[in-house]
Amino acid sequence: MRILQVTDNYPPAVGGLERHVQTLSRALSRAGHPTAVATLARPGVPGYERDTTNGEIEIFRLGSLTSRLRRAAPPTQHYFVPPAPDVVLIRELQRLVDRFQPDIVHTHSWILNSAHWLSLPASTRIVHTMHEYGLVCAKQTYTREPTGCSTGPSLRECLPCSAKFYSPGKAALATIGLRALRPMNRRVDRFIAISSAVAAASQPGTAGRPVDIISTFVPDGLSELAAGSAPPAGLPTQPYLLFVGALSAHKGFQLLLDVWRDLPDRLPLVVCGASRSDLAALDLPGLVLLRDVPHPQVMAAWSRAAVGVVPSVWPEPFGQVAVEGLAAGTPMVVSRTGGLTDVVRDEVDGLTVPPNDPLALRAALLRLLGDANLRARLAAAGPPRSRAFTIGAVLPSLLGVYEQARRAAPQHG
Repeated sequence: MRILQVTDNYPPAVGGLERHVQTLSRALSRAGHPTAVATLARPGVPGYERDTTNGEIEIFRLGSLTSRLRRAAPPTQHYFVPPAPDVVLIRELQRLVDRFQPDIVHTHSWILNSAHWLSLPASTRIVHTMHEYGLVCAKQTYTREPTGCSTGPSLRECLPCSAKFYSPGKAALATIGLRALRPMNRRVDRFIAISSAVAAASQPGTAGRPVDIISTFVPDGLSELAAGSAPPAGLPTQPYLLFVGALSAHKGFQLLLDVWRDLPDRLPLVVCGASRSDLAALDLPGLVLLRDVPHPQVMAAWSRAAVGVVPSVWPEPFGQVAVEGLAAGTPMVVSRTGGLTDVVRDEVDGLTVPPNDPLALRAALLRLLGDANLRARLAAAGPPRSRAFTIGAVLPSLLGVYEQARRAAPQHG
């Protein structure tokens, strides 16, 4: 099969989705499937590259209205195509499709709304992976203050909610545009959701098309990477708690900080997060901030941690950092929310607690820190569990979806 991955962001942009598409593209190429990636052009980054790290991937960075508006942005920053057709991007994508002649166009995120308008060969099928809640939520987070989105999205609820996130004008365009374009999703041949939580929440946006739950994944050999990599500079030599991710409220960082401050005889708290201008304000005794740590060193930090914590308060679409902690053999405490419930099984691979519950989080941390046998049992269970979420384990299921799409009649005719 000839496969074209279409995604808003790709390395050198840094993030879980970017690693997902890169890892998938390399694995497809190694398996003998000619693979190309179409993504948004970036300042200072070549418009065309060949990646021969594992297999051979052609990378095309295409012009778009989004790129033109972000000419001064650094190459590592994320670009987001709005939930609307981008006429410049559509033209560039069409040229690439005509040249590459893919059997599968595999889209990721809101760039789908531009791919809808392509003129595709009759033999080409569209597969879309839902990495978040973007088919039904203008914020892509499926959250609403103060009660969440348990009743499902509606214009009456979504417009004021998104207006707290965007300007009122952008909120209206995103919310109404997303809903207006929903019928175009009938052109998608197969939908993939990275967790059962994403599949359930996104149902109104899938136009009745089949949805396969196939987890996102980590590279093969992650346990070995954790054991064999040098730790980052500044890592404590004594036992410590570890948090990896964005230092934001929805990731539960402030919740964890408040609970950690209240722990008796507390261990150091190591935080691996992206650079932020206000990190200096978090100058607390025992808090170790490690900025922009390379991924192998993050894995080394996981392997040396006494306990890893994923205290998310929003419905995480998947929770890749939890998989990384399991792979490193780190005893984990995670929130019982979103896709994290697909990854960590309570009392089997880790301890799970209700989201945004400081008392439950505190109790779980104290229990784990005070029980060496429990820590050892969970640490031993982590690596085998993590292997269910490696590219080697997941790729056959993904190729099966591609084949099922090819055998069915096209939806874009």
